[in-house]
Amino acid sequence: DIDTCTMGYSVSDGSSGSIVVKEDGTWKVLLDFTEIETTMTITTSATCGQFESLSDTTGTLVILEGGGADADGDSIPDSSDRCPNGIGEAEGWKSNANSDNDEDGCRDNDEDDDDDNDGVLDLHDRCPDSLGWISTPDADFDSDGCHDTDEDEDDDNDDVLDVDDACPYGRVGWGSTLYTDWDGDGCLDLDEDVDDDNDGALDGDDLCPKGFTSWTRNPQTDFDDDGCADASEDEDDDNDGVNDVNVTGDSLDRCPQTPANSTDIDEVGCAAEQRDGDQDGVNDAMDVCEGTPVGLEVNEVGCADIDTDGVSANNDLCPDSPVKWTIDADGCAIVQSPVPWKTASSLNGPMQTVPHFSMPTLDGTFYFQQEWTGFDVYFFVFKYTDSSGNSNAGTWGQSPGPFIRALPENVHLFYGSFDTTYHNDVLERKSAVENALNPNEETLWADRIHYIDQRAGTLSGGIGDMVSSFNNPRYMGIDRFQQARETGSLYAWTSQTNDAMHLIHEPHQWNAEFPVEIRRSDAAIHEVTLWDFDRHSGGWGGGFTSTQSAEFPANLTQYDTLEVYHEHACDDRVNRFQKSDGTYGGCHEWDYEANLRICDRDNDSSCGTEFMRWITTYGREGKWLTDISPYLFMLENEDNRTFKYRGANKGDLTITLLLSDWDSGERGEDAVFAFTGGQFDGTYNNESRYNRQLNFTVPSWATKVEIVATITGHGFGKDNANCAEFCDHEHHYEMNGFSTYEWHPLVYSNEGCENEVSNGVVANQFGSWPYGRAGWCAGQDVKQWTHDITLWTDSAGGNNHLTYQGLFNGQEYVPSDGIGNGQRNIHAEIWVVFYNTTA
Repeated sequence: DIDTCTMGYSVSDGSSGSIVVKEDGTWKVLLDFTEIETTMTITTSATCGQFESLSDTTGTLVILEGGGADADGDSIPDSSDRCPNGIGEAEGWKSNANSDNDEDGCRDNDEDDDDDNDGVLDLHDRCPDSLGWISTPDADFDSDGCHDTDEDEDDDNDDVLDVDDACPYGRVGWGSTLYTDWDGDGCLDLDEDVDDDNDGALDGDDLCPKGFTSWTRNPQTDFDDDGCADASEDEDDDNDGVNDVNVTGDSLDRCPQTPANSTDIDEVGCAAEQRDGDQDGVNDAMDVCEGTPVGLEVNEVGCADIDTDGVSANNDLCPDSPVKWTIDADGCAIVQSPVPWKTASSLNGPMQTVPHFSMPTLDGTFYFQQEWTGFDVYFFVFKYTDSSGNSNAGTWGQSPGPFIRALPENVHLFYGSFDTTYHNDVLERKSAVENALNPNEETLWADRIHYIDQRAGTLSGGIGDMVSSFNNPRYMGIDRFQQARETGSLYAWTSQTNDAMHLIHEPHQWNAEFPVEIRRSDAAIHEVTLWDFDRHSGGWGGGFTSTQSAEFPANLTQYDTLEVYHEHACDDRVNRFQKSDGTYGGCHEWDYEANLRICDRDNDSSCGTEFMRWITTYGREGKWLTDISPYLFMLENEDNRTFKYRGANKGDLTITLLLSDWDSGERGEDAVFAFTGGQFDGTYNNESRYNRQLNFTVPSWATKVEIVATITGHGFGKDNANCAEFCDHEHHYEMNGFSTYEWHPLVYSNEGCENEVSNGVVANQFGSWPYGRAGWCAGQDVKQWTHDITLWTDSAGGNNHLTYQGLFNGQEYVPSDGIGNGQRNIHAEIWVVFYNTTA
């Protein structure tokens, strides 16, 4: 940049001055030599550079011919002659351009050791004939006597021409070789060159600092920017720790271009951001919900609505929500939520809220309210020895391993004792439990098994109230609603002995009853109450039936679901028990059929249509929730209907109809009553006694056609095989070349109903409750059997001919005691229901 340059001159006579440089780089100086008497030397210097200054110097000799003495006669005045007494006229020599290149009066051949007068002796001068300048570090960097600007092609004399030299003014005194300058760029590798192989990667970051030099480094040739050529030098192109190939050339890295700083790189060289383990379109690094089942739609963080409740899994606190329950913002139904603590002061019997209590245990004090989660149940097992020495030690002392393993996971189990030996009793029980459980089981149950270190009869608070008020306080519990619960009979009908393992059914029943009871609190439920803890007198006379009326909403046809909640409560809410006078209190004794009938809309004294059926318990209370949605056809908007409950067993009844809509889009709109049951005594399919054929047409609006059957068999002791009640009779339907049947495999197991506690069977009843019956269990609601026959039907207005038979082993059942003796009833209510869209 000319603007940074300054110039000046000096004359050998001692004068000097500055020089003005024009914009085009030219300059001139006028000097007056009219008065000079000797040859003069003019030295001109220039210095340029904004950040780093460089200078150059030239010399101009002004010869005054004939001026001054010339002692040696070589035609150079002594004042300008560097060899004034040297070779000259006497030797026949005069200075000329050929013999005195710099006209300094010294013959080049034998007198002048600096022929071009540049300050570099001819011995070291690589350009000995260069005139008009003086060697300085700025003008001649390597001091080789060649002017850098226009003569020297290798200013630093490193054997690399300036045009190829990346360090043209670099270190001098060395020569570029493979050992000193790997890339031949004129920069000494030792201390000048920061990129020895000239690949663009500084040596400090270059994993191949002496690598290939004839390549262009870019993301395509050096993906990981490590200075090693991917094609030939780099064994791990993306520097992820997984080599690109093995020794035989087979690929190892399935993701050879993993981005830098990637995390969670697997054994085949793929980072989380390159993997999509669940194939949902969201890479694993972004996927909050890895393992989403294939095919589900996911949100931007890879989460699907696994349970189809409208809440994606990343926000869903309850990822396994049930269908047909209202889901809150956290993805939870009320059936998945904790039950809040209820404050109570005391209780005097079962099914009442248990107040707070505390009691010492071998592991510290147990505080009921503090331990309350709203998810757990509590089960108390006490040892008791009466004054005669009779004890329940057999039940108390049963092998704890199988017992504990069969309990639900949400139970707290308490061992205690009424005896004076209570402390040793619970110590022994703890030892037995620890010996029975493996280490993993011990960890699982560590906070859930408690050993009461106080005599049971002296306990106080809620647990003390239970002990003092229960008829049998040896085994009792607290359910999820914080209610005090009795336990039932431990008699095993299959072995005809008491079975301590029957105790496990109690907490399972409490858990099974939870959704039954909490259902009414679901926000989507519209309740129509028929009986609200109202007394039913029972008996076979006037008290056999009870009647209630109810009004239904104006939008009833918008609902697609109809459920019936029923609780049958006993006197004082207690199990059947024998009083001191020999009479019985509490619950009823027998398992009887009970049903709810709906009366005709235009005649409330005509109540022949069954709406719901139950089988009552042996001596215990029960509650059930039953889906009878097909029967929505029996109700209309703004209906005011009368219902009649029929049952021999007395009790306090709660019966509530629960209406809801879960967007199925259809409901039972109309129906044809098809078939009844009859006597299973060899006459069941006799068409002179029973109708077994139905002709019907399908309404044009029908979206679905369904057989809906409620069938139970009764008549124990009425034939040798008790077949109506205990045989697997089949109920066959045929139409238009199609067929199906309902059967009752439960009868094949003497513990068939015992295995149905989770499906509503009341546990540990005081009768033969474990036996599976044909279509029913004691202490359970009777479920409808349905079968979609839409594809069977002629829906274009043609006739459909449906036939029905009740068979055993594929044929008419003939009792061994003869045909037609009766009292072996199959109670069947069979409809063909037509569905329409909800409106």
